[in-house]
Amino acid sequence: MDVIAPHTSGAVVGSDGAAAEVDTIIFGTGFEITQPPVARYVFDGAGRSLAEHWAGGPPEAYLGTTIAGFPNLFVFLGPNIAPGHASVLGTIEAQARYVADAVTTMARRDWTSLRIRPDVHRRFNDDLQRALGPTVYNSGGCASYYLDGAGHNVANWPWSVARLAANLRFRAGDYEPVSGESGDSPIRHSRPEEVNA
Repeated sequence: MDVIAPHTSGAVVGSDGAAAEVDTIIFGTGFEITQPPVARYVFDGAGRSLAEHWAGGPPEAYLGTTIAGFPNLFVFLGPNIAPGHASVLGTIEAQARYVADAVTTMARRDWTSLRIRPDVHRRFNDDLQRALGPTVYNSGGCASYYLDGAGHNVANWPWSVARLAANLRFRAGDYEPVSGESGDSPIRHSRPEEVNA
């Protein structure tokens, strides 16, 4: 089924008009660092794509996993989570544990929606960019695919792998939960014409 409407009342709708109920949508895209393809296909509650959110600056995420303004959205190997000095397999495993802990917490506390607090998101990304400044990834005049057109590093984790593992621990206080039926979804509006682009 070619999905044309990623989310409609708990279902996906195929290009043939058939609907299928889903609990989770896993959207796998290719390998493109500075302009992740998935950003064109994920929309906030107001219908703005993640690509539009990121258009004014570099792609950002909290711990490379959650993104301000996109509740219930978890990404793997998102912005600035890749340790350029180690395998990403450990990172993916740590992110999977993080997401599992988040979903378990949501179920246990009857939260329908979970969104990263904007102040937590901002502070993390400001600290991260400061830490990247003197690293080999950013200094010395080296050009790489880690840097976008404006010279922002959108890929690397600047600290140790041990710090990465320690930081990828779900902390409910970093989030704004919504309980009961008032929860919102990160994919409320879709643009079917873009999905098959």
